[in-house]
Amino acid sequence: MIKLKITWKYCIAFYCIGMLYASLHELIHHFAGYVVCGEWGVKTFNYFSTACDGEPKAHIATYAGPVFTFIMMYVGAYFLNEKFSNYKKHLGFAMIFAQIPLQRMVNPFFRMNDEYYATAQLFGATDIVYWSVIIIIWVICIPPLVKAYKAIQNKHRIWWFLFYLALFPYLLVGPFFMGLEYLMVHKEFLNQQIIGIGLLFIINEVLTIVAYYFTKKYIDPFRA
Repeated sequence: MIKLKITWKYCIAFYCIGMLYASLHELIHHFAGYVVCGEWGVKTFNYFSTACDGEPKAHIATYAGPVFTFIMMYVGAYFLNEKFSNYKKHLGFAMIFAQIPLQRMVNPFFRMNDEYYATAQLFGATDIVYWSVIIIIWVICIPPLVKAYKAIQNKHRIWWFLFYLALFPYLLVGPFFMGLEYLMVHKEFLNQQIIGIGLLFIINEVLTIVAYYFTKKYIDPFRA
């Protein structure tokens, strides 16, 4: 069980975790694309293309991002086990919601997200594909979310859970992530590419890792 508390230091630590995992999800796409295609594709904050787009093997890179995200949700759930310290439990809780699970679960209903796009391209945009993708994603996401819910010690547990599921990571990470995408893509700010990755993306990744190193202890708000 963990006791949640929102402080400004905690928000900084959670932001770093959220931004780090959002970026890693995208980098997994990019590096997987290099492995399957043999050449670098293009990577912005919210978009990637491989050097072999249009070939079935390119969808391996599309699936790679969600696979990484789902694995990190389960790693986070594992850290919620009693044998770990309070810090590790808070880190695990943050890791689950830093993966933005609600987006993964809801977007396929609108025929969006990596999982639906790649599956529809490979097997056709049929009703079977549509519902299969939705069901599989929900089956994957529900166990770590249930564990996160049960771990909350605060009163009004359901409201804390919904706050993390539907609001908190979006408020902290979303505006910055999409704002950086707008600057680099539409304003062409630091958009020079290094191995297909925009320079602003690389700078942000380095700064996020450094910030995470100095603020990670604050993810346990009672340790700060």
